[in-house]
Order: sequence, then C-alpha cells, then structure tokens
Amino acid sequence: MRQWLLACLLAAAAATAAHAHLVVSQRGTLNIVGDGAYMVLSLPVSSLSGFDDNKDGLLSVNELRAHGASIESQIKQGVTLESDQGRSALEGIMLNTAPPDNAPSAPSTHLVVLGRFAIPAQATDLKLALRLFGTRVDEQTEQIAVTRGAQSQLITLTPEHPQGSVLPSAWASFVAQVRLGAFHVLSGADHLLFLLVVLAAAWNMRQVVLALTCFTAGHAVTLVACVWYGLSVPASVVEPAIAATIVGMALFDRWSAHRSLTNAIAIRLSLVFVCALIHGLGLAGALSDLGVDGIGKVVSLAGFNAGIELGQIAVAFTAALAMRDVRQLGGPIGLAKATRFASYLSMALGSFWFFQRAWG
Repeated sequence: MRQWLLACLLAAAAATAAHAHLVVSQRGTLNIVGDGAYMVLSLPVSSLSGFDDNKDGLLSVNELRAHGASIESQIKQGVTLESDQGRSALEGIMLNTAPPDNAPSAPSTHLVVLGRFAIPAQATDLKLALRLFGTRVDEQTEQIAVTRGAQSQLITLTPEHPQGSVLPSAWASFVAQVRLGAFHVLSGADHLLFLLVVLAAAWNMRQVVLALTCFTAGHAVTLVACVWYGLSVPASVVEPAIAATIVGMALFDRWSAHRSLTNAIAIRLSLVFVCALIHGLGLAGALSDLGVDGIGKVVSLAGFNAGIELGQIAVAFTAALAMRDVRQLGGPIGLAKATRFASYLSMALGSFWFFQRAWG
C-alpha cells in the first residue's frame, strides 16, 4: 500500500514536472502522511557538481541520464529530514529537468526532485535540512510548503539558515521569531542607522521611550497589514524609501535645531511613526517563514515584534553608553558636536543608499 501511494504521488508530480511553468524555481512541497513525508523540490543545477559535460552551466536530459546516480547521491546527502531519532535520507528519488515551455528539449537551470522520507516511529522535533544552494545570488533561497492534515507551514532555507523546524510547537515558533526579529534589527544597517538618528536627538529618557514606542507601533501596524491582510509593496520601492527616511529624519533634526522649534518633539514623534510604517514593509520580508494557519500567524507575528523590540532596546542601551562617554569627555558642547556629526554622516549614507537602490 505504501509503495503504491508513493508511486501515485511521484507519478502525479512527474506529470506536473513535465510542464516547467507549473514548477516554480527553488520552491517545493513536503506533504506528511502517516509515517512518510512526500517531497517535490526544484533545485538550481549550479548546486550540483560533476554533471556538466559541455560546460554550459545547464543540465540536459543526456547529462541527467549519464550522471543520474551521482546527482541522486548528492541529493541524498544534501536534502535530509532530521529528528530526535536520527537522520532520514530521501528515498525512491525521481529526477526531471525543467526546460522552458517553448523549448521542451532545451537544457535546464533547475532540476525537479521527487521522493519520500521515512519518518521513524515516535520521532519528534522534525527538522528539514538543505545543503544544496545555487551559486548565483537569486539561487540562495529555497521555500518549502509543508502540510500535515489541516496544519500548514512555509519554511524558508538559506545558506545562513539551512535548517528549519517542521510544524513546530507554538512556543518553538515564538522563540524562533523572537530571534529572527532581533537578528533583522541588529543586522540591518539601514534599520540600525535610522534608530541611531532617532536616538541621537533625544537623550531625555522619556523622549527615548516615546521614540522607540512610536517606532514599534509603526512597524507593528505595517507587519499586521502585510501578514494578515496581504499588503505587498515591491522591494524596488521599499528599499529606496527606507534610505529616504534616514535622510529625512536627519534633515528634520538639523532644521528643528537651527529654528529652535517649540513643538519639534511632537512633530518628530509623528515622523518616527510614519517612517516606521515604511521600515515595517522592509521587515515584513523576513516573515516569509510564518506558519500560514491562523495560530501560526498570531504566534509568529507576536514573537517577531518582541524580537524587534529587544533589538531596539539593545541598540538604545549601547548608544546611551556611548553618548554618556562622549558627554563625560567633551561635555554638552562635545555631545552637541557628536550629534551634528551623526546627523550629517547619516544624511550622506542615506543619500548614497537611496541613489544606489533607486538607480543602482
């Protein structure tokens, strides 16, 4: 019965694979039924080796036939399902090229892989691991849609994060998203620079707390809109806009300091909130591995926001220590000079990023 089910699934997937437009590059599915996990996966051929006889960087049908055994061995080592019971390799592998629709005999940039993982009895803490990534920048991400009955999830794997938990518990999802949120704040140069611009002009503790609260509220609104209501803005628009927020905030700080505006704090907090809406669009891209069911969205969104907040607190604490040292060394005048320097440097970097992202 099991072999019959596997054969049917593989045959159906193979029929689908015959039409390249139905197999999205670097996407896949993992359907868990009983003690088996059935996989369909599209891999870039540049993640494989030893097949390219004519050195064209593509995989032809003849090359697949000649080197099928070697390719299958690489896939067994590079695509695994791991658990507390050990590691499972892909079984019953079927391979198919994915040529363009208008040239069905042409060599392919991607390979369609079909197979089954055996899930050991009492196995828990399932993790899908991928070690086969392409050489090009746009071949460094693989997305796997996982289903088991009514449960569903989308796992995103990269060379930096080559392993993902399969249908994890709510707590595990929350913790993972906290780490992801903190990582994206602390590793994103543009988000960090914007936070430093916001903090540099507000060293009163009350103002710092208000500024961080506005930033958190702004990106939280956008994240909910993106994750829950499907809001989507192209990165070609979002990335230059994020750079523009850095320039705009720094310009406002210099202008308000020069004009000595009495209501500058209220205007500034409003600007922080509006800019945070834009930054939220950039942060939303990191949530591509959310569980797609309702509870997965709630848990993951809450954890991601908590991680962003922790990252912001870490940045604020570090910046406060640095500015305290500046004040001790140079006094109020030294602090004012350091703030001006930070504003002008931020304008320069933000302008560079804007032109680079808009026309680079």
